[in-house]
Amino acid sequence: MKKIVEKIKRANKILIVSHKRPDGDSIGSQLGLILALKNIKKSIYCLNEDEVPETFLFLKGCEFIKKEFPLNKKFDLIVSLDMSDLSRTGERIEKFLKELLEKKVFLINIDHHDSNTNFGNENYVDTHSSSTSEMVFKILKKMNTKFDKDIVNSLYTGMVSDTGNFLFENTDSETFKLASKMIELGAERQKISNEVFMSRPFQKVKLISRVIDRAKFIDDKVYSYIKISDFKELKAKKEYTDGIVNELLKIKGVGFAVLLIEEENVIRISFRSKIEKYNANSFAKKFKGGGHYYAAGGRSEDTINNTIKHLEKELNSL
Repeated sequence: MKKIVEKIKRANKILIVSHKRPDGDSIGSQLGLILALKNIKKSIYCLNEDEVPETFLFLKGCEFIKKEFPLNKKFDLIVSLDMSDLSRTGERIEKFLKELLEKKVFLINIDHHDSNTNFGNENYVDTHSSSTSEMVFKILKKMNTKFDKDIVNSLYTGMVSDTGNFLFENTDSETFKLASKMIELGAERQKISNEVFMSRPFQKVKLISRVIDRAKFIDDKVYSYIKISDFKELKAKKEYTDGIVNELLKIKGVGFAVLLIEEENVIRISFRSKIEKYNANSFAKKFKGGGHYYAAGGRSEDTINNTIKHLEKELNSL
């Protein structure tokens, strides 16, 4: 961590990136770092493939996260957050990053996924951390950052998003200690919980209902799916799929849950486990994916029907 702190302190123009289809941890860690570094007069550009999900628009600084490439493409440093591999940025941003790397721009990789490929010039990968936001908080503490409400709100949001409001297996005593410290520094716990967990758009509620209605059980395993036509029919945004797989995992007696999400040219797959018996990361590798022991993702380029057949076969042998 010492080298990372030194690199950030010395850099003047910093590019911050994270994965496509951003979630609470990617957005929270980005905003926390952006706001902290802007406070010490660093020139920051944050580039993402997709827009900030509406769930997180209550956080200050979302306007700093851009989809457009910067006009001035000269940077001293790249900071990658919450990504296991450079390709997770999406094709156009990955190409841009590779061009910068060819020019010897230093890349810092900060992540907590088991499947991280250590693609940075300097890698801070802690698979025991609850979230990348937790890791960014530790870095900023090492930098003697003057935390304000907006910085800790962002990082606290990232932490509660990735721990399911402290329900998931990646929550430990360290998580609670750091969360407590963030609250002491001004994080608005109740406001954040309300925005992230208690303010679902009605279209997302209808999408959840459809997923539950389609649930298929194989012993203590369950799967369901969302068809591409569901988005139009229910007037639901694709970002509303975030976290829906956890609704399947909440069913009593279920130890492992899978959600398939049909898109234009790919089927995204989310895997969740709540018992040690099932390793989501290992199972995801059967579907070109990976992640954590209890939470992972994958994909399929096959049809939804063929993917379901493949999934059922793998679940029956699990």
